[in-house]
Amino acid sequence: MTHQTNQTNSIMPENSPKSSPPWTEAHEAFCYQHHIPPAAKILWQWLMRQGQIASEIEPDLSEFNTWVAKTRGKPYAHNYLKKIFEILVSCRVLQVIKQYSWKITKLLVRPLSWLNPPKKRRKKKLHNHNSSYDLPASNGTNAEPGVNSSSNSITLTTAEFEELERQHEILIACAEYQIYFDPNKPSTREMFEFDIEDVRLALKHFVKRSQRQVIPNPQGWLIACLRNCYWEDETLKLSDFLLALKSWFPGNLPRDY
Repeated sequence: MTHQTNQTNSIMPENSPKSSPPWTEAHEAFCYQHHIPPAAKILWQWLMRQGQIASEIEPDLSEFNTWVAKTRGKPYAHNYLKKIFEILVSCRVLQVIKQYSWKITKLLVRPLSWLNPPKKRRKKKLHNHNSSYDLPASNGTNAEPGVNSSSNSITLTTAEFEELERQHEILIACAEYQIYFDPNKPSTREMFEFDIEDVRLALKHFVKRSQRQVIPNPQGWLIACLRNCYWEDETLKLSDFLLALKSWFPGNLPRDY
């Protein structure tokens, strides 16, 4: 858990206000409990640094996507960006005050103390001069989040359920190519950051590449393929290459050349 927290913090914007509260393991636990995907978690962290927590801010999601493109190599699709925003709203992380457009909103970022209010102390009951406390009902399971915990009994919001369906579709698509990801592993969560369309493109490219060479670690290769969009290099034509080369190479030569 600590490693994952540090890794996520390392990709936060550098121009963050110093007064913003830090991202903690309690935030990680909240994300795990509510099935918040990594992309939505990064958006939450970014929004935390746009102003004071629980004060009104007017963020522009296009600015967030620009930063994502610099960090990730490509921006999120607009539909997916709207989806992860809706997930944070449905989990009560964000309170929308006014919607100007799909990407510009006046909102509040809820503090974690509001999302996880302290439990009320159980009242002491006196009976025959012996004090006792009500004990919580136990079903013999551990309530701490972990790999072995089950989410089948948790009531999900519509946005959370739709996100799980999207993740399920990605896992099944990979399984059709005999690439199996364990949904409980933290490394698998990186797969869920990508759109299903990109995953299918990467899987088709995996078939082409595996015909020329043996890929010993299909899971790791597929994630690397999605990060770097290997399939785009495969489809680059001569005309596209010449245009890319022209835009990349400076047109003006140095005076002393």
